Order: sequence, then structure tokens, then C-alpha cells
Amino acid sequence: MQSRAKQAPDVITDVITGKRINLLDWKAANVRASIMLSLLMIALLVIIAYLLAQVTYPEYSLLFVGGAIIIAATQNMTAYWFGDQIALRGAAAQPANKDQHRYLINVTEAVAIGAGIPTPKIYVIDADAPNAFATGRNPEHSSIAVTTGLLALLDRQELEGVIAHELAHIKHFDVLLSSMLAATLGAILLLRDVAFRARYYGGVPRRRGRQGEGGGNAQAIMMLLLVVLLVLAPLMATLLKLAVSRKREFLADAAGAYITRNPEGLARALQKLRDYSGAPLKVSEGVEHMFFTSPKQRLNAANLFATHPPIEDRINRLQRM
Repeated sequence: MQSRAKQAPDVITDVITGKRINLLDWKAANVRASIMLSLLMIALLVIIAYLLAQVTYPEYSLLFVGGAIIIAATQNMTAYWFGDQIALRGAAAQPANKDQHRYLINVTEAVAIGAGIPTPKIYVIDADAPNAFATGRNPEHSSIAVTTGLLALLDRQELEGVIAHELAHIKHFDVLLSSMLAATLGAILLLRDVAFRARYYGGVPRRRGRQGEGGGNAQAIMMLLLVVLLVLAPLMATLLKLAVSRKREFLADAAGAYITRNPEGLARALQKLRDYSGAPLKVSEGVEHMFFTSPKQRLNAANLFATHPPIEDRINRLQRM
């Protein structure tokens, strides 16, 4: 079995900026960000629910706020405990067969040793488009999925590079942060839909006990704040998710190259995926940002709404290592 699996270092160097990156800090930052996102989601949903109550049924403010807390808590727990299964189902991934996929299992086990983490559960997606993704809440509870097209296209060193990239996401808790970002956006969108449907079907009743110009002005201000939050919060959450995803791809490329000690293998894999011209991979929109490269080629770009950085930029960084 071919293996370059010395233990991956805790510090790597960014070949573009020359800065040294402490991977333990990267992991700690992801854990902190995941906790902060959970708290932010609860606070934001409570504010939206309170404003919604004030412009519709102020006497039920406590009920609205309680409902928002329940939604936030449910989303957080679902993302933490079941986010991996949701992602795997969204990608139509099936458990790898020990006889049929022995090669993939051997490669993953060898690279996991080099990464210094337990071997994740291994899944296969029956699709011609070459791609892969990792999911889970921590290295002890994680999964990796690859397409049959990826296995057919790449040689061993290239496959090792892709697997190492995905294991870097697992080792440094990118997968947990990704799940929490998705949960935050999902909760905001859910409450937004509830608010707009309530407005459409029920209208906005007059507030009782606050008649007059003062009460009307207060209601108008709260309505304006509610609309602004309902419009901007999903947009900002989406942009945050995409920005974090793009930054983490560069870091995972570098960490994956250090795990295998072979940046050229990962660079060649990216070149082959860049040049692939067959049918695109069809997966749930909620898991697109988790893949090695975006299933939608146009979302491997530098614009705000891209899920991944340009493939050419990733190749250039690897070739300079």
C-alpha cells in the first residue's frame, strides 16, 4: 500500500501570503464560530418573532418568542446530531461495499492514519460526475462520500489528495461549522416563510390598547424593522455561508497536501475535475457547498454567490507548494 502518511503538522504556510497558519487555531475557531452561530440564530429568531408578534398579535408575544426558541433549538440539535445523515440522503449516498469498494476503503484508511483521525464511514454516490464531500459533527462521528465517477477518473495519488482534503475538513471541524451555517439559514428562512404567509392570509390586525398616532408610529417602525430583518437576514446568512465555504476550501487544500506530502496529486485531481465535461452531479441545493468542487461549474468562481473559489486558483496554490 502506497503511503506518505507521516503525521500531519499542526502549522502550515500559506504560499500566497507567506503567513504561517496554526491548524489547531483553525479547529478552535470553527468550534467557537459554531457556538456563536447557534447563539446568534436564537437571538435573531427571537427578535424576528417578537417584532412579528408586535405587528400582528401583541398579546401573544410570549407564545411567538417561545415558538422561535423551540425552532432554533430544534434546528441546532438536528444540525448537530443528524446533519450528516441529512447531507448523505440529499446526495443519494449509499454505504461502501467492502468487496466492491475495497480500493476506496484502503485508500481512505491509509490517509486517515496520516491525518491522525479515525477512519470515517465511507459512502459512494452512483454518478458519473467526479466529486466528493465530507460531513459529520467531529472526527469520531464523520462520513465521507465519493462518486463512482471520481473513482473511475483519478489515479491513486490523485484520489489520496481528494480524500486528504475531505479529511482535513473533518479534522478541523469545518463540517460542524458548515452544518451550523446551514441550520442558521434554514431557521431564518422557515420563520420568514411563516411571517409572510401570516401576513398574506391573515393580514395585520389593529393593535389593541395602543390607539393614536404614537401607537401607529411604533407599529410602523416595528413593521419596517421586521421587513428589513426578513429580507436581509437570509441574504446575509447565505453570503456568510458561501464566504466561509470558499475560505475553508483553500485551507483544506493546503492541509490535505501536507497530509499526503504530495500537493501535485491534489492539483492533478483538480485539473481533471476542471476539465470534466459530462453530465453535472444532481444533488440537493442544501449540500452543494459541501462538495470538493461545486456540482455547478459556474459556482467555482470569485463572485459573492460562489460556493467554491476558482479551481484555477486552487491549482496554482498547490503547484507553488
